[in-house]
This record gives sequence, C-alpha cells and structure tokens, in this order.
Amino acid sequence: MELQLLLILIIAFIFLGPEGMLNVATKLGELARQARELIDQIKMEAYVQELNKKIMEEEKELKEEEPPEDIAEELKEELEDVYEGEKIEENEKDERKGKASGNASDGTSEGAKV
Repeated sequence: MELQLLLILIIAFIFLGPEGMLNVATKLGELARQARELIDQIKMEAYVQELNKKIMEEEKELKEEEPPEDIAEELKEELEDVYEGEKIEENEKDERKGKASGNASDGTSEGAKV
C-alpha cells in the first residue's frame, strides 16, 4: 500500500511539477476540510433529531398520565380545615375566660372569706 502511494506521488510530481503538486495539495486540503465540516454537520443534525425524539416521547408520556386533581378544590378544603381549627381554638379560649370570670363572680374569692 505504501509503495503504491509513493509511486502515485512520483508520477504526479513528474507530470504536474512542483507548482502543480502544491496546487493539488491545497485542493486536497480544502476538500478534506469540507468533508470534515460536512461530517460534523451530519453528526450534529443526528444529535438534534435524537434529542427532539426524546422530548416528543417525554411529552407523550406526560400527556398519557392522569391529570392532577383540581388544585383549587384542595386549597379550599385546606383553608376550611384551618378556619375550623381557629374557631375551635377561639371557643376554647372563650371557655377558659368564662371559667376564670365565673370563679371570681361567685363570691368565693380568697380575699372575701367570711
């Protein structure tokens, strides 16, 4: 293989001369660069298509899943629970105040012993 390549280069040098060989080498370099750019572009397009495919699959899976329950209804129930809890606490405070004032109004306070 190496011998064949060397033979081709010698024949090309004889027919083209030194200046012709430089032109051919320049053209081959440009072609190699363009080929690399084309391969890179194809790889990038394949990568983008793969990502798009994955995104589409994930979106499809999300659409197939059951939608979440009505969030507004859940929040309303939680607020009602909190409101009921506050009412119970207020009632307990009122009962404690009523007991404390009831003890003092029956006339049996410590300072009023007969």
